[in-house]
Order: sequence, then C-alpha cells, then structure tokens
Amino acid sequence: MDKNNNIKDRSIFDEQDLSKFTDSYASFNRIINSLQRKYIDLQGEFSNQNEELASSNKRLVELTKNNIAVTEFLNNLLTSITAGVIAVNNEGIITHFNPAASAIFGLSVSEPIGKKYGDIIPSGIPNNINAISTLKNEHEIDSVEKKIELFGGGAIYLSVSTALIRDTENNIVGAAEVFQDLTKIKKMELELARLNTLAALGEMAATIAHEVRNPLAAIAGFASLLERDMNIEDPKRKLIEKIKKGTDNLNHTVETLLNYTRFDEINKVEVNYIEFVKSTIEQFKNDHPDRLDDVQFNLKSNENQDLIIKIDKMLFRQIFFNIFANAIEAFNDRGVIDITINKLPRLTSLTKYSGKLILGMHETILETSISDDGPGISEDKINKIFAPFFTTKASGNGLGLAVAWKIIKAHGGEIVVDQNIEQGAVFHLLMPTRVNNENGAIK
Repeated sequence: MDKNNNIKDRSIFDEQDLSKFTDSYASFNRIINSLQRKYIDLQGEFSNQNEELASSNKRLVELTKNNIAVTEFLNNLLTSITAGVIAVNNEGIITHFNPAASAIFGLSVSEPIGKKYGDIIPSGIPNNINAISTLKNEHEIDSVEKKIELFGGGAIYLSVSTALIRDTENNIVGAAEVFQDLTKIKKMELELARLNTLAALGEMAATIAHEVRNPLAAIAGFASLLERDMNIEDPKRKLIEKIKKGTDNLNHTVETLLNYTRFDEINKVEVNYIEFVKSTIEQFKNDHPDRLDDVQFNLKSNENQDLIIKIDKMLFRQIFFNIFANAIEAFNDRGVIDITINKLPRLTSLTKYSGKLILGMHETILETSISDDGPGISEDKINKIFAPFFTTKASGNGLGLAVAWKIIKAHGGEIVVDQNIEQGAVFHLLMPTRVNNENGAIK
C-alpha cells in the first residue's frame, strides 16, 4: 500500500517538474529569440552608425583640409602684405605679429608672440590708437595717424586701423590692429619744406650776390685803371694791390655763394661704395700733392666690397674733399684721417641716430665716419659749423661744410659731427640704404 502510494506521488511530482521545465524552456526560448532579434537590430544600427561615422569622418577630413588651406592662405597673406598686422586676445596678449610689423618695429616675428601688447609696443601719440583701446572700448578705428617713440630710440609715424575679432557666436575674442608706415612720407614732407625754405633763401642770396658783384666789378676796374696810371715805384701801388686782392676774395665768395644757392640736379648712378671712397681718397691726394706729405689716410670697413648705393659721384666726392680739406687745415698739414664704413643694423640706426634721419620700413643707415687727430671743435661751435659763412679760420669763407651738408641732404642723407673720443673731430655721413633682409628684423 505504501509502495503504491509512493509511485503515485513520484508520478505526480515528475509531471509537475516537467510542466515547469517546459514553461521555463519556452520562456528561455522567448528570451533567446528576443535577444537574437535585438542583436540583429543592433547589428543593423551598428552598420548604420558605422556608415554615418565614416561619412562624418570624410566630411571632417575635408573640413580639416579646407581649414588648413584657409589657414595657410591667411598666413601667406599676412606674410606677404606690406601693412603691419598685430592681433591680441581678450587678455591683451599678442597672438599674431606679421613680418611687416617686424620690419616696422625692428623686432623678430616670434619675439612679441605670447607677450603683453604694452610690454612690446609703445603706446604712441595719441595713446588710445591701438588694438588694446579698441578691445576695452569696443570702438574701432579707421586710418588715424600717430607717432611712436620706440623703446630703443627713434620715432616712426603710422596710419592705424583697428577691428574687433568675433567668434561664430558673435562673442568678442580679441582685436586686430593694421597699420601702414608713413615715416618715409613724413620724411618727404620735411624735405619738401626744407627745399622750399632753401629755395627762398637761395633767391634772396642770389639777388644780393648779383647786387654786390656789380660794384665789385667797378671797384676792380677802377683799381686797375689807377694801377695803370701810377708809376711802378709809387708806394701807393701796394694799396691798389690790396684793393684788387680784396675784390678778388669778395668775388670768389660771391661766386661760392651763388654756387651754394644754385639748385644742383642730382644725377644718381649705382656705384661700388668702397671702391668709390678709395678712388676719392686717391684723387684728393693727386689734387694736393704739396700738402699731403705728412698726412696719413686710413680706410676701414667691415662691409662687403660689392656694397652698392646710388649717388651723384661728382657731388658726393665734393663732400669728402671739403671734409678732408677742413681736417688738414685743422691739424696744419700734419696728421691722420681715418675713414670707417659701416652698414648699421636697423635697430642700431634707430637708437644711435634718433631724430637725425627718418628711415623707411626696410631702410637702415650706411654710416661713413671721417675722424682726424686735430684740435677738435669747441662745444659752442659744433652746432654752427654747417651754417653758411661760419668759419674759425682767417682765410676761410665758411661755405665748405655748408656745401657738404647741402649735397648730402639732397641725397636724402645727413651729416652729424661730434668730438673724437681721443682727439680731433668726427664727421658721420649718414645715408639711408636697404636692410640686409627683407623683413628688417636685424638686431
């Protein structure tokens, strides 16, 4: 009895377990089928995502190529244009500084990058015409002229425009400053004003000279008549000789004055400057053989023998002749004349000769220093020696250095004189010339 009951209970249990297992298996199959369908869906979605990603990558590559091309184009544009460009971010840090700006300010292209604008670029006059002011006030500037005194010395004149830089959402992210170098134009304006003044003085001097020349000719003529009618032994003939000599000296002075006031046409040609100076020294020696036995000329130069500049050879040679003659008279035909030729770096030119010579963007100074070992020039006379008729010599007419000054000014240059450190005087002939490289960033 108990055995049969056990068999019956086991049968009922097996049927229940089988029913549960069947249900579980069916549920498992449903889950498996659902997972398979989801897997297939995910595979499809993954395939679509891959296609979209590949398409996005392709577009990104194309955009990157376009951005690189645009960046290269903009960089080439900034490199090529003659206008200076400076860009700053919202903190006033310089982010862009092109080669033209480098040439104008005498700085390397990379030096200002990452530095504060005010630490690198002087504010100038007016002091609110720059990118920093535009960034603060959100007021853009269009072609305003300003003067900048460089930190190392020298002044430049600029025409400045500014603009705010905005991102795609129109937020201000910085400011740009674009400027043109007006220094050479200012130089031309000053030269024009100087030439107009010289022309007016020249007309007046020429008129006076002609008025003086006529009575001088009459005095010389009457003196010759008196001399003709006098006896050879007459002691008064000496007075007549003095009158004639005096009129000759006055006539020579009048002739020199007329030459000084006359406008000389400048016929510039390219010359090898080192060779030109050598030949000038030799010609001066040949023209004064009786005075140069105890005079020594020393020519020194660190420049290339092929240094080429454009000058009027005949007129420029006269500058050297007049300075040489002045030195020889100063040390009484016995001494040393040193001539040193240097092409100065642009920054050195701006520093050393601040205010003496206005340079263009790509210009520096060719300096020719002529020194002697004479007695020198006293401080009260050093600023007067280029004035017409100023002389410290009894026999001089005071026009030699004035003529030299006039000729070099006509060439766009300048003469500066100072005391020799050891003894004597030094005349610096300053001529504008091209810098050694195109961007002008020489130190």
